Amino acid sequence: MEEFKFDLIESLHSQYLDFICDQIFAYLDYNSLTNSEMVSVVWKKIISKGEFWKVMVERKKKVLPYWKKVFDAVKVFKDQELLSRGNADASERHCEYYHTMYCLVEDEIQKSVDSNWRAGGKYQRVKYASFGNQTFGVHGCECEVDSQWIVQLQQHCRILVRNRWTLKLEKVLEIPLTEINGSYPKLTRLKINSNFITASFCVHPEICVWDAKSHELLRVLKPVPEQGNQVEGEYEQFYVKGHCLWNDLLLSCYARISETDESFIVTLRRIPLNGDGDVTLLYYQKVLPKPISSLEVAMDDDYIVLFVPKYPNFYEPMPNFNMDATFEIEIRCAVSYDVLHNISIPTSSPFQRFQFHYLNGFIVMGHTEDNFVRIWSAGDGRCVKTICYGDKGLCAIRIISDKYIVTCDDDGVLKIWDFQAALIHPEPFNSNFLIRQNSHLRAIPRAASVKPSVVSSKVKRIDARKKTPRVPPIEYMGSTCMVADELQTILVSHSEDGSSYLHVETFLNAA
Repeated sequence: MEEFKFDLIESLHSQYLDFICDQIFAYLDYNSLTNSEMVSVVWKKIISKGEFWKVMVERKKKVLPYWKKVFDAVKVFKDQELLSRGNADASERHCEYYHTMYCLVEDEIQKSVDSNWRAGGKYQRVKYASFGNQTFGVHGCECEVDSQWIVQLQQHCRILVRNRWTLKLEKVLEIPLTEINGSYPKLTRLKINSNFITASFCVHPEICVWDAKSHELLRVLKPVPEQGNQVEGEYEQFYVKGHCLWNDLLLSCYARISETDESFIVTLRRIPLNGDGDVTLLYYQKVLPKPISSLEVAMDDDYIVLFVPKYPNFYEPMPNFNMDATFEIEIRCAVSYDVLHNISIPTSSPFQRFQFHYLNGFIVMGHTEDNFVRIWSAGDGRCVKTICYGDKGLCAIRIISDKYIVTCDDDGVLKIWDFQAALIHPEPFNSNFLIRQNSHLRAIPRAASVKPSVVSSKVKRIDARKKTPRVPPIEYMGSTCMVADELQTILVSHSEDGSSYLHVETFLNAA
């Protein structure tokens, strides 16, 4: 008896029920869809033209933040190609567009991004005139990135906006200054996401908010000294200690210094995406009444994290003066705002500069005078791994896609660590999990800082698999800062002549 064979997909297609096929294929992953295309001509036609690709793209962008970053980066190159053909808008309305984009992103992640993080990517460097390191010290907040832009601090309270792929200067954001106590504030912190660019200042109460796409100034936010009410006459008593962005939310901490009250206020506000409407105050809490040097904040959908170096009270009379100092991490629930964990870390000196980063439930932290990097779990407040960094002078640290940890020291040496391997192996474990180490600053010759006013967009390509040629070391290179994401590591360095360098190593090969 002949075996009966029935192809459900072909049967649905013959009855013009492709929308049911779309629902079926939407449950498959990329590799399964690729294999399904080889079943038959009919299957390949249905998959390539299926409307489920748009659903899958939006789902991936929502669930995986790093997937969204790669998608946005690939989209820049893809749209340039479509614009040259004159049909970019039309293509985005067709299923083939999302099919192509989904496949490009998956291919980049599987073939390029992961492998290039270990082997090294395309290297670019641009020189530009800057304030140098004479104005104020760099503490890892001088540069930030999103999927398309690099934003940098600049002198006279200006912000440079560069295309992160070409390094071309696209926009200079001028800041509307308000004079406080007879002096103008210094720009010290920048944040950017897909919605907003925000800036805060040293000893100043305002936070400026721009649209991340149009670069239009949307609003200048004032502090909230009393819940829901602005108190006139004490505006100069507040200044921003730290702030961060998460989607359309702005988490900020203000210091309030007056003769009657010395407190720190954490606020969470929702900013309208279209620039219209009122800012909504979601959370207001007085915290940390003890003297502290600085306060940084981070958040996501699950946790609010406060990083708090607590210094001794230098105003305490002798012999009550105490030099004990601690670094405290306060972890709160992002829904109820309740304190979940308090982590107290003793320090040997109250003047140590800590570096930290929070991502997806994990905190990495180190400081300049230590040679260890520690990983903390926000869920239970415990240290899950200690990595021997090997050197002192840590100036920046980042978690990348739950896969890597990237560190940078004051000499501009970048190190890439295997984050997942560190989490898998329990303490104690002798491996330091170091994947790669290199320094772009050592590739700068002495003559590179002769003309501080010259801006060069020439791209220098270095094959990371080959040995970098030796060049004479520079006599002086000032403070450095580093930011990194799934697509690039970006290093900012300053020379003593007032010029600065932007070093970019690209891990995406979509171009």
